[in-house]
Amino acid sequence: MPLCAHPAPISPEVEQVGPDWLIWTDEHWRPLPEWFAPEWHAAEGRIDGEASGRGTTIYSVLLSTPVVLRHYRRGGAVRHLMADRYVWRGLRATRAWREIVLQARLHRAGLPVPAPIAARIRRPTSTSAFYRADLLSARLPNTRTLAQALASAPLDTATWGAVGATIARFHRTGVDHADLNAHNILLDEHAGVYLIDFDRGRLRARSGAWRERNVRRLRRSLEKLAHQDRTNHFTEEGWTALREAWSQGLDA
Repeated sequence: MPLCAHPAPISPEVEQVGPDWLIWTDEHWRPLPEWFAPEWHAAEGRIDGEASGRGTTIYSVLLSTPVVLRHYRRGGAVRHLMADRYVWRGLRATRAWREIVLQARLHRAGLPVPAPIAARIRRPTSTSAFYRADLLSARLPNTRTLAQALASAPLDTATWGAVGATIARFHRTGVDHADLNAHNILLDEHAGVYLIDFDRGRLRARSGAWRERNVRRLRRSLEKLAHQDRTNHFTEEGWTALREAWSQGLDA
């Protein structure tokens, strides 16, 4: 099987402002602390929507660019104890640092992901055992999630195939998406496919069982949506087209 090189490493810019560590990977996007405060966006009249899900996510505009601001929140049973707090093990071990660095590497390599803008890690004092974090990314225009698309109408075989081929493209590059589900796949009006939310994602050896685990996780997500809503347009024919395109794409 042909192997693709991992995306080249990057060195993000970092600045400490009071309790905040600000991180960015593009010199055109030197962030300000207020960019990470939803109340600032609201006061400025910038908010033009919100996304449902585990985290607090708002849509806003910065420097004439539509953006997505996501606050990190825990899932599972631990969310009742820790909510949005994470154990501090050093700046480069924070989830926001790891995600923005990975997303920037993928974006620079030309993979279909949103452009990362900046991250904030807030640690109240230098001795705090916990931190909170936020991530700013560019918002992809005229897109909807795979889940939203299936809730409204059937997808044709070509679109299912495009989803499978896109996942294969990431897998050929060694990208292990930790939460590949129907909410983290975006479709645009020109049949483009994108992956989002690389929290806990990583680069791995470009073959292995992790690729199948990613795809099985997506399958469980689609089955769950179909179970919750009997009008959902997930079909076995569509899934077969996705699997076939994914399998073929691994050898491209």
